[in-house]
Amino acid sequence: MSLQAGGTERVYAFRDEDCRGWYRRFADDVLAAVDERRFLPVYRMADGEFSFALGAPEERLPLRRLRPRQLAKRLLNTLRGRRGGHRSGSPGHGCEVYSPRERRALLDAYAADLRFVADRGYLALALADTPFFAPWAREILDWLDARGIPVHVGNYQYFYAVYALLHGPDSERLLGGRRVLVVNHADAERQAAIAEALARAGAAATRFISISRDKAMLERLDPRSLVEPVDLVLVGAGVGAANVLRQLEPLGVPALDAGYALDVMAQPALHWRRPYCVADAEFELERV
Repeated sequence: MSLQAGGTERVYAFRDEDCRGWYRRFADDVLAAVDERRFLPVYRMADGEFSFALGAPEERLPLRRLRPRQLAKRLLNTLRGRRGGHRSGSPGHGCEVYSPRERRALLDAYAADLRFVADRGYLALALADTPFFAPWAREILDWLDARGIPVHVGNYQYFYAVYALLHGPDSERLLGGRRVLVVNHADAERQAAIAEALARAGAAATRFISISRDKAMLERLDPRSLVEPVDLVLVGAGVGAANVLRQLEPLGVPALDAGYALDVMAQPALHWRRPYCVADAEFELERV
């Protein structure tokens, strides 16, 4: 079935209910996990992650269904030996690049990482009843099912719930007085901006672990090397966040795939570009 989210789009859900109740159960679980110091991974999947799993539309659709731009891209990738590879993100932010050989070699590990997250936390999927996302729904659910990755009422949440948690009224309880670890590729300037934004939100301290900007799926971490304990982890690693989340289990705290929310902390001007990235105090209904 599909539900209306935020008055803007319909999303696929297991229950016929108000989206606020669905979100509330998720938020309460995350907040309780912070208080209890319980490992709880949350991984978001949208078109970039769907493309990594299934292949880009221009790579897998019949030629007759390709738009001119997709057809040109397919031809270019063929000529350059890039068919079957993966590229997602945008300059200035994370921009992942995997060759066809790298992607093929990583797919089994990616599926294992998703099973790990699904068994212990949440998969936040962009399963929306929109022209852009609806065509992905059946294929990605079939792909997950074929690899034994469960998606059910207890572990499925909508993609933007993480952004709502970080920017809505629950952010004070989530971040207030917390020691936050950020795992992403930010340089020193962006780290300073993120730390300042988290401090304004009430965080007691912010620490960083730096990872690759374009190959987080290959990253190997040693979270036990942290000298001071943390209460919450925010990850910005694109598709590779699944790999990163799995390695954070020894910390025993919630680990959220925050992605673009970290870009907003580093560059506040970006907050109007995606849903649920504007703090309630700054929200202007006429701009929606």
